[in-house]
Amino acid sequence: MKHLLIAFALLLFFTGIAQGNLQFNQVKIISNTDPPQTVPAGKVWKIESVFTAGDQDVYGVQTSGTTLSLFPACGVPSFYYLYSGRYLAINNIPISFGIHNAGEQMTNLPIWVPAGSNICTCTNSGLCARGYSVIEFNIIP
Repeated sequence: MKHLLIAFALLLFFTGIAQGNLQFNQVKIISNTDPPQTVPAGKVWKIESVFTAGDQDVYGVQTSGTTLSLFPACGVPSFYYLYSGRYLAINNIPISFGIHNAGEQMTNLPIWVPAGSNICTCTNSGLCARGYSVIEFNIIP
C-alpha cells in the first residue's frame, strides 16, 4: 500500500509540471512581401527552411561593416551589418540565414518561435529571403 501511494504521488507530481504536448496544425509559407506575422496564442511555430533569392547559397563576410535599416515596417532599429545573407527579425532581433563562404552556418535551422512572437521579413531585395517555410503546432495542455 505504501508503494502504491508513493507511485500515485509521483504520477501526480510529474503530471502537474508537464509543459504540454505539440499537435501539428498546418504548414505555412511566409513570403518576403507579407506583412509582419505574430505567432497566435496557444501555438508555436517551427521555421524549417529559408528560400533564398536563388542567386546565392553561400554568402561573404564584409571586410568593413555598415549600418543598415532592413526592417523599417516593424520598427527594428538599424544594426551593424557585417554578414551577407538572408535576414529575418524575430521580436526585433535581426537574424541572418545562410552559409559563410568559409563554410560556417550563420543561423542553424530549425528555429522554434513561441506564441506572441513577432516575425518580420526584411525589405532590402538584395538581402531578403524570398520566404520561409513554417510548421505551426497547437500546444495541448
